[in-house]
Amino acid sequence: MVATVTAPVAAPRRRPGTTDGQPRPAAVSRLRPALFAGFGDLTRLRYDFPLVLVSEGDDRTWVESLSGLVDRLVGEIAPTGSAGERLRRTILRLEREIRTAVARGEAGPLEVAWDGAARRLSDDGDEALAVDLARAREAMPLAGELVGCDAALPARFVTHAWRRVQERRAREALATIEALEARLSGLVRADFLRSAAGRKPAQLRAGVGTGQHDLFDFAAMARLLAAPSGASAVPEARQRRIASVLDVLRAQRLFGGDPAADFAFASTDAALAAYRARLPEMARLLRALAIAELETAGRFVEATHEQPLAAVDAAAVGPEAGGLFPDYLVCIGPGADEASLAGVLSALASGAPLKVVVAIDDPFGFGGRLAEAAMGLGNAFVLQTTASHLYAARERVRAALEYRGPALLSVCIGPSSVSGYLQSAAALESRAVPAFSYDPSAGPGWAQRFSLHDNPQPESAWPRHRLSYADQAGQRVTEEIPVTAADFAVCDPRWSAHLARPTAEQQQAGLVPVDAWLAEGEPGTRRSAQGSAQGSAPFVYAIGGEGGTLVKLVVDERLARATRERAEAWSRLRDLDSLKVERVAVEAPAATEVERGTTIPAEAALLPEAPPEAASPAEAASPAPAGDDPYIETPRCTTCNECTGINSRMFIYNENRQAVIADPAAGTFRDLVEAAERCQVAIIHPGKPRNPNEPGLDELLERAAAFV
Repeated sequence: MVATVTAPVAAPRRRPGTTDGQPRPAAVSRLRPALFAGFGDLTRLRYDFPLVLVSEGDDRTWVESLSGLVDRLVGEIAPTGSAGERLRRTILRLEREIRTAVARGEAGPLEVAWDGAARRLSDDGDEALAVDLARAREAMPLAGELVGCDAALPARFVTHAWRRVQERRAREALATIEALEARLSGLVRADFLRSAAGRKPAQLRAGVGTGQHDLFDFAAMARLLAAPSGASAVPEARQRRIASVLDVLRAQRLFGGDPAADFAFASTDAALAAYRARLPEMARLLRALAIAELETAGRFVEATHEQPLAAVDAAAVGPEAGGLFPDYLVCIGPGADEASLAGVLSALASGAPLKVVVAIDDPFGFGGRLAEAAMGLGNAFVLQTTASHLYAARERVRAALEYRGPALLSVCIGPSSVSGYLQSAAALESRAVPAFSYDPSAGPGWAQRFSLHDNPQPESAWPRHRLSYADQAGQRVTEEIPVTAADFAVCDPRWSAHLARPTAEQQQAGLVPVDAWLAEGEPGTRRSAQGSAQGSAPFVYAIGGEGGTLVKLVVDERLARATRERAEAWSRLRDLDSLKVERVAVEAPAATEVERGTTIPAEAALLPEAPPEAASPAEAASPAPAGDDPYIETPRCTTCNECTGINSRMFIYNENRQAVIADPAAGTFRDLVEAAERCQVAIIHPGKPRNPNEPGLDELLERAAAFV
């Protein structure tokens, strides 16, 4: 598939009273990058968005794409073949209606959007349609909030994931605290019952079930037990120590509240202040937990443990100890100034457990370099991606939030909320915002910690795609064009003044694609970006108008310099990533290719490559291999990233960016079954389990039967 422009190439327009052919800047601001030529109404396409922020379930199901949810629903309730075709079409119509509503800004609870879409579809009184809609509603598997790809997405997406992580940690911490409290209370109670006070009639009566009170003479029992009663068997110092620990455990307020109310902030300064104010309480709780563990195990030795534990103070709450406590979330919206972003680096360098999500709307500014700078700190988990790719990066988002230490999640939302999905996808496609992650816990060096992932055509300086258009003579022309940071700048009104229609002199001197122009020399040394009668000028393609008229825009020196800076940043990241490739080549010659994702789903890949030659019927059928091995009908793969997102060692892409099973032993049978269920075109066949002792095998075999 190629991006196609049907209208002729436009000739330079002249302003009244001028002869240079230069349009007003406003005319440039109404243009779009040529890479948008193939995309109109995104509501007609099935892709990741909108997303459902799932309100219940485990950490693996905290977010779903609407398309994935619908595919699973269709697979569960629509019979195979023609019998289920009507129901399948009804549910897909419902999905499109919901997607259209979200595009209009009507996001909210999935149930409300679902019911509203069903109401609109059933207005024509079709009884069969109403029956199908009711059946789909009854079987709808999840509840949650629908969200679109807009400026609010990074904060909402990460906050939702962060809450799920914090709530799980709080449950685990409270269970530990309550268990220790119960065991310590049991020690105190047992010692009390040994004493004379603990053997009085009232105490003995309280220790027997109410239904048995009439069977005992508690006064006589107290007289019989009084003789062996005596002083407490627990030394007074230990009694005081246990009582003090119980007071701390019962009074703690770090767990059990609302994470968003207690640990979410709008600035790093506020988060750091709250963290530092709570350090004494954290130290007290750490000390109490350590003593409780030793006391309940009967291993507390006063001479050995008393002084070291008494010395546990706020300074002792380091990253490992701090990992027991809640993390602090900071959401910074678009438009943050350089001082605020510099404050982010300072906060991360402190080592405090801050998870900072920053929405970047200007990749050419300081925000576009923030993630690279944060990597240099060495102690922070760093993830850079775009809003369009957050769903594909969901496992890395979760890894950042699980990391015991500071983390930065830098997410580009594009320069405006208009066509937010396309703009943020274009940021990734154009290298303006490459996707990468840095995990300090992954190993000792860059080869283990750094990963350049999910970027299109990662082997190239710029992605290249074919553009087809009709020239002024009406002839079809096809060119292979790069997608550069200058192309992305066409999206951004702030760069309108740095793009212009070519003058007559520039056309006469010659126009050169910006990537080739940059490759020939440094801006401002051999020539200026505007060119001259003796030198050519760099340009990018843009489209405008309802007919998609194709024009060339000259790139000025400032934008050319910014484009070069993005190219150099990409080159640095590729050099870092090559360390990983070299290490894999030395240590594991047969290692599989690193997963590479796409910025837009297969049905709407951003400037997708031309389709491969049609497969023969025999190839398309892709018969199953002999035996019980799993297999994929690879020629039908749509590169949706679902399987590689589950297990990137088991599933990889071949040279045509279509999925194959690289190593069936690199994962579990559950991985195969879940990949088959998530596959949008149902081409994954799990085969038979390799491990007969894998947990939950009976259920998995039942689920796998649908994909034989």
